[in-house]
Amino acid sequence: MNRNSLLNRIRIKSTYTRELANNIFDFTFSEIRKGILNNRSILIDEFGVFESEHRKMTTVTDLKMKTEVLLPPKDRLIFKPSEELIKTLKD
Repeated sequence: MNRNSLLNRIRIKSTYTRELANNIFDFTFSEIRKGILNNRSILIDEFGVFESEHRKMTTVTDLKMKTEVLLPPKDRLIFKPSEELIKTLKD
């Protein structure tokens, strides 16, 4: 499912115009993006939690070259699905 198909489903299930559905969609996902970028967790009931995690600089060994390589620090996105979502997917 992509953005357009999701917007069409919102329009079909509601009485919103395409422009209003698009504005709601943009606002919702921009707020989720802002929360993640500000290192806050975003909890969506019956769906899951989005969190950002900062990883420190680490060293790994390159076995072929027999040298150690430094990996720079980075942030990564973590999604933890809710128990309801996991149960639904298993059924």
